[in-house]
This record gives sequence, C-alpha cells and structure tokens, in this order.
Amino acid sequence: MEYLGLSYIFGLSTIFFGMMTWLFGRRSGLLYRTVAILTATLALGYVKDFIVAETGMYSNPRVWDITTAIDMVAVPMYAFVLTELVRPGLLSRRSVIVQELPFVALPLLYIILGNRWIFYLEVGFAAVYGTGVLIWTAVNIPRYNRHLKQLYSYTENINLNWLKVILYTFYVILGLWIFDCLVIHLDMECVYMLCNLCLWIVISYFLYRHQSVMGELADCKPEQPAEIADEYILAAKIEKLFSEEHIYLNPNLKLSDIAIAAGSNRTYVSKFFNRDASTNFYEYVNGLRIEHACRLLTETDLTIQEVAQKSGFSSGSVFSRVFSKHKDRSPSAYRAASINRRPEFHIFYEW
Repeated sequence: MEYLGLSYIFGLSTIFFGMMTWLFGRRSGLLYRTVAILTATLALGYVKDFIVAETGMYSNPRVWDITTAIDMVAVPMYAFVLTELVRPGLLSRRSVIVQELPFVALPLLYIILGNRWIFYLEVGFAAVYGTGVLIWTAVNIPRYNRHLKQLYSYTENINLNWLKVILYTFYVILGLWIFDCLVIHLDMECVYMLCNLCLWIVISYFLYRHQSVMGELADCKPEQPAEIADEYILAAKIEKLFSEEHIYLNPNLKLSDIAIAAGSNRTYVSKFFNRDASTNFYEYVNGLRIEHACRLLTETDLTIQEVAQKSGFSSGSVFSRVFSKHKDRSPSAYRAASINRRPEFHIFYEW
C-alpha cells in the first residue's frame, strides 16, 4: 500500500464504527437503531475502501467515483438521525424511502451509463441536500428545547445544545467531503477520515448519554374527563402538590408526574402552567426550587452541594447555573450577602 498511515486510519475507523454499531445496537428505540444502521454502513464502507486502496485501484478515476458514489448512500442516514433527535416520531418509512432513493438510483445510473456528469450531479445533490438538512436541524433545535421546558423540570441528557457545535463542525466536514470526492489524492482522504473519526467520537458520546423523550412527547387522553372538567379543581390540586407536598423537590420531575398525581393528563396540566401560571413547567418548578434553596442558604449551614440536593437539583453544577440565572449571583455570594444583612444584637449589662 502507498501510505502506511492510510491503512492505519482505515483499520482504526473500521474498528471504531464496528464498536459503535454493537454499542448502539444493544439499546432500544428508533434513534439508536438508526444510529446503529448508519455506523454499520460506515464500517462496511471503510472495509470496501480499504480493499480498493490495497489493490491499487484508487489510481483509476472511475473506480474512485464509483466507490465514492456508493458511499453517498449514508448521507440520508445522517438526516434520519438528526430528524429523530430534533423531531422524535416524525421519521416514517415513506420519508426514508423517498430520501434514500436518489442516493441509490444515481450510483446505479453512473455504473450502467458511465457518464461522469451523473457522478457530479450526485455530489451536487448531496451537498444541497446536506446543507438543507443542517439548516433545518439548526432551526428546529431551539424549538425542540423550548418544547422540553413544557414537559421537564430538568434538561440534563435531553437537551440538544451540544448538537449546535456538531452542526457547525458538520459544515467543515461537508466541505472536506466534497473536495475529497472531486480530488483523487490519498492525503486528502486521510484528512477527511481523521476529521470524520474525531467528530464521530464526540457525537457517539452525546448520543449514548441522550435520553429518549418519546414517551413524554406522545400525548395521552384524559383518564377522568368528568373530574378534570372543572379547571378550578385541577388548579387547586396542582397548587396543593407544590405548596403542601413539595413535589418540586423531585429532581426528575416531569409534567406527566404532575398529571398522574392530579388525576389529569399532560394537555390539561400544560394549559394550567401556560395560562394560569403564565410560564412554562421548567421555569415554574425551578423557580420554586431556587426559593427553597435561598431559605436553606440563609437559615442553615449546609454545603452548596447539600443545598442543591435538598432543593431538587440533580447536581451542584446544575444548581449553580440555574441559581445564577435567577439571582444574578452564585449561591455562595448569595449566602455571604444574606449573612451581612443579618441584624446584630447587642447585649447591655447593668452594673
């Protein structure tokens, strides 16, 4: 082989994507099955490219074009993963077939007809398609995160802020990929594969930690329509859960938990927060947690970590971030200021 380093990168990439296929394939859910199919496709693609490189066929422009055209079958699979991340449940069998069809038909046409303009057409179509998917995803990430705050009192391992950075990196990878398709040079292939591998290490880390929200996003019918018809009764039940039972101290509290406890469903309970409380579920619950934390910081000597745990936060770092947002200062600064504000008592002795 011309480049020993290229052989090493091929082997490293094949092993990595093979391991990711096994890792995500063991998890349940459409998102993880889609990721497993994508990583398996990438692993097989690297095996194919390694064989082509070892036999020296990379020097043949037509072979290079055919192998690259076949690799493009994975492009829509990236879109499927992104779709399942930002719009869970939107992906359908019909949309999968429609999006995948051009990336199967164009390579076949190129192999049969041998017209290189078909290859250029596929590269251009993939670039436009990929850019469109990236823009669509970037627009839908804030929408997804806003919707989460209607359903969850926490955002750890469910929000998609990490995906923004990856999307920006995708633009660089997309540019390298297009250049790699058009320029037959093994050095360029090495650069592209290394960048893709590094990106996928980050993606795999966040994807594995990401929790499915499908159960919460799917609405349910009211179990007791006669009881929840009276909105005042529902409001009283919800207020009791927060004021007397302090349900907000549960760090994993979800809107569905409130619905179950109040004998209602998510639709009715969500309306209560949006209309009566004039805020979303996330802000409402964390506002109560912060006020509870303020009392503990002022009246006790608990550590910041202990205050976080007793106030319903999953970790001290999350508590500090949310507290600083609400109070414009850190928990430690708030405690120090409250100590300085305490009145001093002077005892006078009569002699």
